[in-house]
Amino acid sequence: MAYNLIIADSSPAIRRLCQSIFPEETFKLHLAASLDELNLLLDTVNPEALILGSSLLEAADGLLPLQGRLAAGSRIPVFLLVGTFEPLPRDCREWLKPEKIFQKPFYSENLAEAVREAVERRRVPDTLPEELPDSPAKETPAGDSLASPALLRELRHIIQQEVLEAERELEKRLRASLQAAERPESKTREPGGGQ
Repeated sequence: MAYNLIIADSSPAIRRLCQSIFPEETFKLHLAASLDELNLLLDTVNPEALILGSSLLEAADGLLPLQGRLAAGSRIPVFLLVGTFEPLPRDCREWLKPEKIFQKPFYSENLAEAVREAVERRRVPDTLPEELPDSPAKETPAGDSLASPALLRELRHIIQQEVLEAERELEKRLRASLQAAERPESKTREPGGGQ
């Protein structure tokens, strides 16, 4: 299952960079070069994350619809790409509430990692069904817990990878069985059979 990711930036270089760092098997990229295109995409696509270039925020006429769409939907993680000399509207940080702001030039690996972490947080629950507390007294973790947040994050990532691999294997098996079911059906039909 590919995650929907919207890249909205007027720079073709940024769009190409994002295409190179987010693999097609994991992310389905939706590209927008203007606020109008972004607003249309937000109407049709439910993204897991949004990478937004600050150059698009300079056009005041498209900001109000964008603001409404981002506020109306579920909280979408927004990653803001800011140029060194590009001014931001004063209140945009308040209503965008970006997960992280990247100052150009930036390391593409850092952007990719931040987006992956945000998507994982959004897709993987904090507790798995096996971890549900038995009683209300156990709901609060002990102060001397042996599991560090980094270890828990790594464990969640490993579990998510296992689930994704199982889903892919199931898809392969389903696709193979559907193709096998289609083959005998196509062999029984002969052109000009008169049925």
